[in-house]
Amino acid sequence: MTDGKKRAVSLCILETEKEYLLIRRGKEKNQKEDCVNQYIPIGGKVEALETPEDAVIREVKEETGILITNAKLMGVVTETSPLPKYNWVLYIFTSKIKKQNPIECREGYFEWIKKENVTTLPTPEIDQKIYEYVKNNQKFIIHTIYDENLILQSAYEYIEEKKLK
Repeated sequence: MTDGKKRAVSLCILETEKEYLLIRRGKEKNQKEDCVNQYIPIGGKVEALETPEDAVIREVKEETGILITNAKLMGVVTETSPLPKYNWVLYIFTSKIKKQNPIECREGYFEWIKKENVTTLPTPEIDQKIYEYVKNNQKFIIHTIYDENLILQSAYEYIEEKKLK
């Protein structure tokens, strides 16, 4: 993909009462350097004829072996950059589950993280704002702009109508 069109992704923050299940990305062949060793929600691309919810259910099952039945859409994030391959529409879901061990994944390593510790983890910068919204059970629509080095230049939340960065 080199045309700069936005691609859709569905991500899910799996949660118990006290923890989130996140993936710490490992270095894959051809993987961008920007998310290696960062903690991110579980998910992947929305396929043709899939809804964002169908995609997140499929992706969570494929990556973790966990079947979710209660995906809740919390928000949407658009990411814009001058790099053709880094233009995304992210659908962010949560799903409450019982704690269980996920299967092994080629994309990284799953870890159960205490909710109060999520702010201490290496994550993409905007994810810290996303976790705040999720913690407060608050819906969000965020637009982000990155430079050619994938440094976050600005972020704006549309529901609250406020600049985040």
